[in-house]
Amino acid sequence: MLESLFSELEDLLWGLGIVSFAIIGLLVLPKNISNKLGQYPLILTIMFFLILFAVIRVFN
Repeated sequence: MLESLFSELEDLLWGLGIVSFAIIGLLVLPKNISNKLGQYPLILTIMFFLILFAVIRVFN
């Protein structure tokens, strides 16, 4: 029982790490790149789904 709890905690930490890394990565982008991303919402949507896919892969 304790082993499965630690396994779930490890998965949760991996998911939080991936999401945190993505958020920090987007925050430190230079302003001109950030403006370009804002002009193309399709790129942002693709990035969102890639991050979501990565988190789902960690939990499976």
